Amino acid sequence: MAYVAVMTNINGNLPALAKALERVEELKEKGYEIEKYYILGNIVGLFPYPKEVLDTLDDLIKKNRVRVIRGEFDQAIAVSDPHGEGPDYIERTDYPDYVKEALKYTWEVLDHDGREFIRDLPIYLVDRIGKNDIFGVYGSPLDPFHGEVLPEQPSSYYESIMRPVKDYEILFVASPRYPVNAMTRYGRVICPGSVGYPPGKAHKATFAIVDVDTLHTKFIEVDYENEKRLIEERIRKEGLPEELVRILYRGRA
Repeated sequence: MAYVAVMTNINGNLPALAKALERVEELKEKGYEIEKYYILGNIVGLFPYPKEVLDTLDDLIKKNRVRVIRGEFDQAIAVSDPHGEGPDYIERTDYPDYVKEALKYTWEVLDHDGREFIRDLPIYLVDRIGKNDIFGVYGSPLDPFHGEVLPEQPSSYYESIMRPVKDYEILFVASPRYPVNAMTRYGRVICPGSVGYPPGKAHKATFAIVDVDTLHTKFIEVDYENEKRLIEERIRKEGLPEELVRILYRGRA
């Protein structure tokens, strides 16, 4: 059986992404035919490896193994001063100060080429897997960056989310950060979880693999606990806000 791997919310967390990709290779060795990856946005954001994450994804793109779209934090980088005079747009956002500091750091580290890479990413994912048409977005179909899909809601809620894209068999969204697999009369709504931005203290990096024919979905957890100390040291070395350390370990500032 053939599968696609669906990931999101990397947030510049290279060690978590590396562990997730390593797990994909292990699954392949166990017989899972994973044809491609979908990355649903927030490839950069809070953590201090934005350039390394882009380099990793660029290698996969060149091998035609990954499709990447923009998320909320990616969009902040994409629209911030395209002429390279400074990340003024970020300072004007309503984000907390620690998020602004992380985004301004990301803006500087990526330099012109990295920022152009993000600006070239599409907002929506439209593709066909097996005989199924799929639609992907970071937030929600009607609000791609700031929309939010909540976990553990009644089926009528997910039907309202799915209705604008009811011509598709599956809707991939990133915004909950928690895994969601909800069947509606219009199609299936799936959030693969979060790779690099833990929603809670006990959360592991999570992604989904989806059978391209049946759309049966499995959520895969990956432990990167041993790498968190290295990430913490990198945060402090780069002079980034202490709130990011708390997010790394607790999922919130």
